[in-house]
Amino acid sequence: MDWWQRKIVALLHDPPDKTLTINIPGHEKHVNIPGHEERAKKLIQIALNLSQLPPEWKEAKKADGIASAFDRIPFPSKLTADGDRFIHPLSARKHFIPTTLQEGQAEVLQNRLEQMIKNLLQEADSKTCFLKLWRLFEERLEQEEPSIPWVLLPAETRMPDHPLLHHLRVTSAVAAVIDNMATLLFSIGGVQNFIASARKTRDLWMGSFLISYLTWHAIKVIAEELGPDHLFYPSLLRQPLVDLWLEEKRIVERPTSEKLRIATIPNKFLALVPAYKAEELAKKAEEALKSEWKRLADKIWMQLKREIPELKRAEGIWQRQIEQFPEIYWAIYKWDKNPEDVAEKFKRLTGNDRYERWINKFKEMGREWGINIGSVYSACYDLIARALEGRKTSRVFNAYEEPAGKCSLCGERQALSDLGGQVEQNWRKHEKEIWRKIAKKFVGDVDSDGSERLCAICTVKRFAAKFVFAKELDISHEFPSTDSIAAATFVEALFEQEKWQKAKAHVSQLLATIHSDGQWERIAFVGMCIPKLEQEAEKLVAKEQDLINLDGEWLFAESYDPKRIQRAHGIEVDNKLAQKLQEARKALNELYKIAQPSDYYAVLFMDGDYMGRWLSGTHEDLPKIAELLHPKVREQLEQQPEWHTVLETQRLISPSLHAAISEALANFALNAVPYVVEELHAGKLVYAGGDDVLALLPLKDTLPVARKLRALFSGEAKRQSDGDIFVEFGSKQWTGWLDWNGRKLLTMGNRATASIGIVIAQRLHPLRDVLRQVREAEEDAKESYGRNAICIRWLKRSGEQVQMGAKFFYPDHCINDTLQILMDFADLMRSKISRGFATDLMQESFTLAGMDAKAQEAELRRLLKRRSELSDEQIRHWAHKLAHLAAALDTHADDKADPFDLTRPQRGIVELGKWLTFLRFMTGGGE
Repeated sequence: MDWWQRKIVALLHDPPDKTLTINIPGHEKHVNIPGHEERAKKLIQIALNLSQLPPEWKEAKKADGIASAFDRIPFPSKLTADGDRFIHPLSARKHFIPTTLQEGQAEVLQNRLEQMIKNLLQEADSKTCFLKLWRLFEERLEQEEPSIPWVLLPAETRMPDHPLLHHLRVTSAVAAVIDNMATLLFSIGGVQNFIASARKTRDLWMGSFLISYLTWHAIKVIAEELGPDHLFYPSLLRQPLVDLWLEEKRIVERPTSEKLRIATIPNKFLALVPAYKAEELAKKAEEALKSEWKRLADKIWMQLKREIPELKRAEGIWQRQIEQFPEIYWAIYKWDKNPEDVAEKFKRLTGNDRYERWINKFKEMGREWGINIGSVYSACYDLIARALEGRKTSRVFNAYEEPAGKCSLCGERQALSDLGGQVEQNWRKHEKEIWRKIAKKFVGDVDSDGSERLCAICTVKRFAAKFVFAKELDISHEFPSTDSIAAATFVEALFEQEKWQKAKAHVSQLLATIHSDGQWERIAFVGMCIPKLEQEAEKLVAKEQDLINLDGEWLFAESYDPKRIQRAHGIEVDNKLAQKLQEARKALNELYKIAQPSDYYAVLFMDGDYMGRWLSGTHEDLPKIAELLHPKVREQLEQQPEWHTVLETQRLISPSLHAAISEALANFALNAVPYVVEELHAGKLVYAGGDDVLALLPLKDTLPVARKLRALFSGEAKRQSDGDIFVEFGSKQWTGWLDWNGRKLLTMGNRATASIGIVIAQRLHPLRDVLRQVREAEEDAKESYGRNAICIRWLKRSGEQVQMGAKFFYPDHCINDTLQILMDFADLMRSKISRGFATDLMQESFTLAGMDAKAQEAELRRLLKRRSELSDEQIRHWAHKLAHLAAALDTHADDKADPFDLTRPQRGIVELGKWLTFLRFMTGGGE
């Protein structure tokens, strides 16, 4: 058999309904219900169009033993359990499987499975057959019998923490390399600096997209030669770029452009490969990545030179800099034949004998038959991770000269100019001239006054979407400006039915005035690019829809200043244009009587807590083996003293655990994040790489989005019938899966947490500084507020900075949802509580910090009575709740900080004062 046929045999070595038939009482005694092996053999013969079982079946069963050892312990013989539940691999929460097939149903389902495989693999070569099974098998099963939770059927009913469908995919990878296994760990370096170098929001998005896109091109080498099942991390199933590759093979439909534009593939991958060609594959992956980067750069360079011939003199700069990126590192670990050899090697290199003790423990219990090379997968992963880190520390630094005239984005490399590699006294004049020409040719892509000058790498970031991806991937190259994000709430308010009746005439006048001048029209109508507003605009007539094509800049009165227009856009304002500016501004002032735009917007950065520990299997909250066993099995093993040590051991990292983490992060990034940011709220997603998210948000959406994202990350939420997200931290109702459009989506579970940093900035504040500060805010959420926290850094226009933070919940203080308390209080500040309450509390908070909790609560009651229309009962309720929150916030107080330094964690009542002052600012629309 060829490579792909062998993999098909292994992929079908168990029927997908195996767990269900195990539940049939006395199923092994029924003549009409063949055993699961017999049914698997029948499916294999149909898939390969054979009249008898191929000899590769034995190889598949051997691979099954190794894949099983990856994910489970060697149980005593005759120890059985019903397949009535699935246990979340990261949180140990159980999800019951209610489906049990009866004798007649089992036979009917088997016939349907056989027919499904016939239809799926009809007239296809063996490689296409395998790719179809890998990608479509799960979907077709869900279509054939949607009442069965296929993704929750466990591979092992005694330890039901990994799904059978995943076990089948792992087995197919193992079977292909069974006698010659190696793991390849591949990584792109310098990612954070590459992404963070940005002056426009488009740079930010494209930096993250390019990393994801280039990593996929390295992964594609493995997927094409070996199969996508060989990627243990990240999981490739349903990834948009992977589906685009499969669409070219006519296996799936083309993903939507909305899916394709999201950067979801991380900058590293782990693959199981044949040891004899591991190095060859690593070099091919590296070459494929560099080749694609070079192809993108060449296309952009050719177009730029065609439009700006003077750039030819910068050829040397371009080629030199393009070769500098990206940094690529990889390591290979060739597996030993025996698990004892791996354990000994691990002990020798690390001084840790944990795997040696693990193997010896099972030998003592007479379980040698269940120990094989798969039992030490965790050790193999640890060794290759150490090797990669060692490779990174020994990287080669190439000394490249970067003369004066640095890039405006990265500030590190020489900007492109017509000087070539020379440095002359008048270099600034030459550079400005050439970039003025680029700005004139590509309006809106570069600052028009020539002050913005880019190096080769940053030029690729700036123009890749427009010159390449817009055509090849059908991805819009436009991205909302910070002005558009800040103005989104204003437009959203105008679209409300009652307000729109008053606004539409003035909107028409504003749009018509801008359209009447060609130069102005060209720079103004570049699109707001905010999905929620685009959905709202569909309800309007065609002419009025044009409001969402107007950049948010033109919804702020100061943008109509003639000097500013000339400085920012290079347009000379004559008397005729000046008159039109006045007419447009008059229409805008009429709109301001209906609603007001905020001058501020938010940048949200979210990052999973201790994700490196989750991925390496060293996180302290990973479930113990006892928690992952079926209760019947656990009860029997607990009665045997020799099993106690095993039961108290934490779950080791395994392919199924890697797949679970990868799947959970992909589900979050591809489904939950864009839905919350872009459908429920008027934000724009920059990237969602799994556990890390970067999004631009209007001021009013900041806290609701942060709260929903945090809850969805750990599966402590659900979609309601109205489409909104219901959140309840700490509830026992959550199992770790989301019900999402008819599918069960795995999440990280309630033991995993994430932290969020937010910067509130004025729309004209330099983006690069905002990005630096939002990462610092996220770091402070982890370090100053103890993780599972949010930290907001508020950059006032005056230059003053205020920072506040809190955990998402404080169980020890009976606070289950910090942001919900703050949002509820904000609602009262819009109606029944004077905004002066926050000012009063902030002024008194430094004095109150020295008093006990009762005194603070009494003063909160007094201030609420003075500054609100609440009833006495409501005042007592809110004073008590706010005092409790202040006590919780007091756990973060930095005693070494200046007591009046509002950028550091203060005593709890002062921190509460900062929060309420921010709520006053937010409810006032940024005033």
